[in-house]
Amino acid sequence: EGRGVLARAVARLRESDLVDLVLPRECGGCLRAGTHWCLRCDGALATLAFEVAGGAVRQGRAVRPADRGGGPWVVPHPLPDGMPPVHSWGVYADPLRAAVSAWKDVGRRDLEAVLTPLLAASVDGALSGSGWVDGVVLVVPAPSSRRAVRERGDTPLETLCRGAVARLSGRAGPILRVAPALRHVRRVQDQSGLGTVERRGNLDQALSVIPLWDNVIRGRRVLLVDDVVTTGATFAEAARALRAAGSGPVVCATMAATQRTRG
Repeated sequence: EGRGVLARAVARLRESDLVDLVLPRECGGCLRAGTHWCLRCDGALATLAFEVAGGAVRQGRAVRPADRGGGPWVVPHPLPDGMPPVHSWGVYADPLRAAVSAWKDVGRRDLEAVLTPLLAASVDGALSGSGWVDGVVLVVPAPSSRRAVRERGDTPLETLCRGAVARLSGRAGPILRVAPALRHVRRVQDQSGLGTVERRGNLDQALSVIPLWDNVIRGRRVLLVDDVVTTGATFAEAARALRAAGSGPVVCATMAATQRTRG
């Protein structure tokens, strides 16, 4: 009888409550207990959004992601050869930096609720800035290495892209199709510990279009997506691989740009 009472009590608990019993929820930005994203970090996140005022890019204050069409075009310095235009939502600083790291590397997939609107805003801004208002645009996520996929058990950027596309599905504009068309063709190092020159050498000729996607990519406009742009090495190499497969014009979108990436 005692076991039956316990079983019924557990059954009444929501899944999130069960998770909290084992692993209490923490804010993805500041680790404050009790919520996956606290009000303080929500307010701090808004101050990281880029704004364009008087023709100049500046860091915004109190700008809600849902109210914007994305941030500005940003330019890595020095500019890699073949680098497409890149559109970013905001500055790569805490709490956004902490949220991206927790989402991608610690398995905090619950933070997709915070990050998806930012990526959707950046994708929307990139489409508008490119003048792509109709037809079909392929949304291609930057590929994860095979090792990263094995360690994480999924491809979080692809999932985030699908969420962003779903969020934009009711708007006027081109039809968006997520196309995980890129792959690594050789082993590469983790980019996070490398400098500008090392990043470019690390990725040189490292990506290609998966053969099954060749006919889909050929002649299509492509919007490349990554979480953060730093030196632009990933985008430059991904764009090279897409162009080699016969793609049409390529532009890029990210949630954030590092401080070394200028507006």
